[in-house]
Amino acid sequence: MPSAEYDATPKEVRNFALLQIGLVGGFLVLLFFMFGGSDADYPPAWLAVALVVPIAIGAFFAERVWLTASPLPVDAPPHDLRNEAVGVFAAQTVRKFFYCFATLLPAGVVTFVGDYGGWPLVIAGFPGLAVIGWETWPSLRNISMTAAMLDSQGAESHLVESFLEA
Repeated sequence: MPSAEYDATPKEVRNFALLQIGLVGGFLVLLFFMFGGSDADYPPAWLAVALVVPIAIGAFFAERVWLTASPLPVDAPPHDLRNEAVGVFAAQTVRKFFYCFATLLPAGVVTFVGDYGGWPLVIAGFPGLAVIGWETWPSLRNISMTAAMLDSQGAESHLVESFLEA
């Protein structure tokens, strides 16, 4: 049986996702205004592309996190399976967040050392925040992909039902 790295409830997973999206968005807005907003020159196109490429790479890796789930055993008690499945999904959500958030760091570095004001944060921030939301929010798509891996040997984790009921 895969070990649940977190003892979490569906509500806690949702709250974590909302909190992280809000904190990252707020932090990006704060930094944008701290560095002069849009008063500076827009960066060259090559730099704009270089700031977006890491976001695509992070999304690629975050999209494969659900593949790391080990199937649950068929003979475990249903209540334990359900709790274990939510814990595995919570751990995957945290991992996805780190993959997506790390891709925003180059934009922060360019903002600090470059002479482009807050533009690098806008260029990377909008798609980066969209990817964080897409990957970390416990949508039916994300839950179903994890549930498919957990239930692949015949177990009934009821992961989707856990989130629909909460």
